[in-house]
Amino acid sequence: MKKDYASHFVGVIAIAAMFLMHSCIVVDDNDWAYGPDGREGKAFFALDYDWNPPYSYWDNNPSMPENAFYGEFYRSYPGIYQFEYFVNANEYWYGTYELFTYPGQPGQPHGVAGRDGTDTYLRMICNDDGFYFEGDATCNCTRTVNENGELEMNVQDGDRYFKIIMKKTTIYERPSVQQMKKHN
Repeated sequence: MKKDYASHFVGVIAIAAMFLMHSCIVVDDNDWAYGPDGREGKAFFALDYDWNPPYSYWDNNPSMPENAFYGEFYRSYPGIYQFEYFVNANEYWYGTYELFTYPGQPGQPHGVAGRDGTDTYLRMICNDDGFYFEGDATCNCTRTVNENGELEMNVQDGDRYFKIIMKKTTIYERPSVQQMKKHN
Protein backbone atom coordinates (compact mmCIF):
# COMPACT_ATOMS: atom_id res chain seq x y z
CA MET A 1 0.00 0.00 0.00
CA LYS A 2 2.80 2.41 0.71
CA LYS A 3 3.90 2.19 -2.90
CA ASP A 4 0.50 3.29 -4.18
CA TYR A 5 0.47 6.43 -1.97
CA ALA A 6 4.00 7.33 -2.99
CA SER A 7 3.39 6.92 -6.72
CA HIS A 8 0.05 8.69 -6.41
CA PHE A 9 1.74 11.56 -4.51
CA VAL A 10 4.50 11.86 -7.16
CA GLY A 11 1.86 11.88 -9.91
CA VAL A 12 -0.14 14.63 -8.21
CA ILE A 13 3.01 16.72 -7.67
CA ALA A 14 4.01 16.24 -11.33
CA ILE A 15 0.56 17.32 -12.57
CA ALA A 16 0.52 20.32 -10.21
CA ALA A 17 4.00 21.33 -11.33
CA MET A 18 3.01 21.12 -15.01
CA PHE A 19 -0.11 23.18 -14.32
CA LEU A 20 1.87 25.85 -12.45
CA MET A 21 4.61 26.01 -15.08
CA HIS A 22 2.04 26.31 -17.86
CA SER A 23 0.31 29.29 -16.24
CA CYS A 24 3.50 31.26 -15.51
CA ILE A 25 3.84 34.62 -17.25
CA VAL A 26 7.20 34.87 -18.95
CA VAL A 27 8.45 38.44 -19.52
CA ASP A 28 10.70 38.82 -22.50
CA ASP A 29 13.38 41.49 -22.03
CA ASN A 30 12.60 42.72 -25.55
CA ASP A 31 9.11 43.78 -24.41
CA TRP A 32 10.73 46.68 -22.56
CA ALA A 33 13.28 47.57 -25.24
CA TYR A 34 13.01 50.84 -27.15
CA GLY A 35 12.16 50.74 -30.83
CA PRO A 36 14.44 52.10 -33.53
CA ASP A 37 14.81 55.83 -34.04
CA GLY A 38 12.88 57.35 -36.95
CA ARG A 39 14.75 57.99 -40.17
CA GLU A 40 16.28 61.40 -40.84
CA GLY A 41 14.21 63.62 -43.12
CA LYS A 42 15.21 64.09 -46.74
CA ALA A 43 16.28 67.35 -48.40
CA PHE A 44 15.02 68.47 -51.82
CA PHE A 45 16.27 71.33 -54.01
CA ALA A 46 14.76 72.99 -57.10
CA LEU A 47 15.57 75.90 -59.39
CA ASP A 48 12.89 78.21 -60.68
CA TYR A 49 12.30 81.74 -61.97
CA ASP A 50 9.47 84.27 -62.13
CA TRP A 51 9.54 86.11 -65.47
CA ASN A 52 12.97 85.61 -66.99
CA PRO A 53 14.94 82.40 -66.73
CA PRO A 54 18.53 82.87 -65.63
CA TYR A 55 20.95 83.56 -68.47
CA SER A 56 22.98 80.66 -66.99
CA TYR A 57 23.28 78.79 -63.69
CA TRP A 58 26.00 76.86 -61.85
CA ASP A 59 26.25 75.15 -58.46
CA ASN A 60 28.48 72.51 -56.89
CA ASN A 61 25.61 70.37 -55.58
CA PRO A 62 26.35 66.91 -57.02
CA SER A 63 22.66 65.99 -56.77
CA MET A 64 21.65 68.54 -59.40
CA PRO A 65 21.71 67.07 -62.91
CA GLU A 66 23.41 68.85 -65.78
CA ASN A 67 20.07 69.48 -67.54
CA ALA A 68 17.74 70.03 -64.59
CA PHE A 69 14.16 71.13 -65.25
CA TYR A 70 12.99 74.40 -63.73
CA GLY A 71 10.53 73.81 -60.89
CA GLU A 72 11.47 70.12 -60.50
CA PHE A 73 12.60 69.07 -57.01
CA TYR A 74 15.69 66.87 -56.85
CA ARG A 75 16.70 64.81 -53.83
CA SER A 76 19.79 66.34 -52.28
CA TYR A 77 21.91 65.96 -49.18
CA PRO A 78 22.34 68.39 -46.32
CA GLY A 79 25.30 70.70 -46.73
CA ILE A 80 26.52 74.09 -47.93
CA TYR A 81 26.71 74.55 -51.70
CA GLN A 82 28.09 77.39 -53.82
CA PHE A 83 26.07 78.80 -56.72
CA GLU A 84 26.12 81.47 -59.42
CA TYR A 85 23.38 82.57 -61.77
CA PHE A 86 23.67 85.20 -64.47
CA VAL A 87 20.78 87.61 -65.02
CA ASN A 88 22.40 88.80 -68.29
CA ALA A 89 25.78 88.41 -69.99
CA ASN A 90 27.54 90.76 -67.51
CA GLU A 91 25.67 90.66 -64.17
CA TYR A 92 25.23 87.72 -61.86
CA TRP A 93 24.44 86.65 -58.31
CA TYR A 94 26.76 84.34 -56.41
CA GLY A 95 26.79 82.87 -52.94
CA THR A 96 25.93 79.80 -50.93
CA TYR A 97 22.81 77.92 -49.98
CA GLU A 98 22.60 75.56 -47.05
CA LEU A 99 20.24 72.59 -46.94
CA PHE A 100 19.20 71.08 -43.61
CA THR A 101 17.31 67.95 -42.60
CA TYR A 102 15.29 67.18 -39.51
CA PRO A 103 16.38 64.18 -37.41
CA GLY A 104 13.99 61.31 -36.73
CA GLN A 105 12.34 61.04 -33.32
CA PRO A 106 13.79 58.62 -30.75
CA GLY A 107 12.33 55.11 -30.49
CA GLN A 108 9.61 54.46 -27.91
CA PRO A 109 9.24 51.72 -25.28
CA HIS A 110 7.89 48.30 -26.22
CA GLY A 111 9.66 48.34 -29.59
CA VAL A 112 7.66 51.24 -31.07
CA ALA A 113 9.68 53.03 -33.76
CA GLY A 114 10.19 56.80 -33.55
CA ARG A 115 8.54 59.13 -36.08
CA ASP A 116 10.50 59.94 -39.22
CA GLY A 117 11.98 63.42 -39.60
CA THR A 118 10.16 65.94 -41.79
CA ASP A 119 11.44 66.38 -45.34
CA THR A 120 12.73 69.86 -46.28
CA TYR A 121 12.30 71.70 -49.58
CA LEU A 122 14.20 74.68 -51.03
CA ARG A 123 13.07 76.24 -54.31
CA MET A 124 15.76 78.70 -55.44
CA ILE A 125 13.90 81.39 -57.38
CA CYS A 126 16.56 83.00 -59.57
CA ASN A 127 15.13 86.49 -59.84
CA ASP A 128 16.90 89.46 -61.44
CA ASP A 129 16.80 91.17 -58.02
CA GLY A 130 18.04 88.13 -56.11
CA PHE A 131 16.36 85.27 -54.35
CA TYR A 132 13.16 85.84 -52.45
CA PHE A 133 10.96 83.54 -50.42
CA GLU A 134 7.29 83.01 -51.12
CA GLY A 135 5.96 82.32 -47.66
CA ASP A 136 3.08 83.20 -45.45
CA ALA A 137 3.22 86.03 -42.92
CA THR A 138 3.65 83.62 -40.00
CA CYS A 139 6.89 82.18 -41.43
CA ASN A 140 9.99 82.43 -39.26
CA CYS A 141 12.01 84.16 -42.01
CA THR A 142 14.72 86.78 -41.90
CA ARG A 143 16.16 88.76 -44.82
CA THR A 144 19.07 91.01 -43.95
CA VAL A 145 22.11 92.59 -45.58
CA ASN A 146 25.26 91.64 -43.66
CA GLU A 147 28.46 93.68 -43.17
CA ASN A 148 29.90 92.37 -46.48
CA GLY A 149 26.93 93.71 -48.43
CA GLU A 150 25.56 90.19 -48.95
CA LEU A 151 21.86 89.41 -48.86
CA GLU A 152 21.23 86.79 -46.17
CA MET A 153 18.02 84.73 -45.96
CA ASN A 154 17.22 82.39 -43.08
CA VAL A 155 14.02 80.36 -43.17
CA GLN A 156 12.89 77.93 -40.52
CA ASP A 157 9.23 77.05 -40.68
CA GLY A 158 7.78 73.54 -40.81
CA ASP A 159 9.22 71.77 -43.84
CA ARG A 160 11.11 74.90 -44.94
CA TYR A 161 14.52 75.09 -43.33
CA PHE A 162 17.41 76.66 -45.22
CA LYS A 163 19.90 79.51 -45.41
CA ILE A 164 21.04 81.49 -48.46
CA ILE A 165 23.80 84.10 -48.63
CA MET A 166 24.24 85.91 -51.96
CA LYS A 167 25.68 89.02 -53.56
CA LYS A 168 25.22 90.66 -56.96
CA THR A 169 28.28 91.58 -59.01
CA THR A 170 29.52 91.92 -62.58
CA ILE A 171 32.09 89.99 -64.56
CA TYR A 172 34.28 93.12 -64.38
CA GLU A 173 34.29 93.21 -60.55
CA ARG A 174 34.55 89.44 -60.02
CA PRO A 175 35.20 87.20 -63.01
CA SER A 176 33.25 83.95 -62.95
CA VAL A 177 35.36 80.84 -63.33
CA GLN A 178 32.56 78.28 -63.09
CA GLN A 179 31.32 76.04 -65.88
CA MET A 180 27.63 76.80 -66.11
CA LYS A 181 25.01 74.01 -66.06
CA LYS A 182 22.32 73.86 -68.69
CA HIS A 183 18.67 73.82 -67.62
CA ASN A 184 15.41 73.06 -69.34
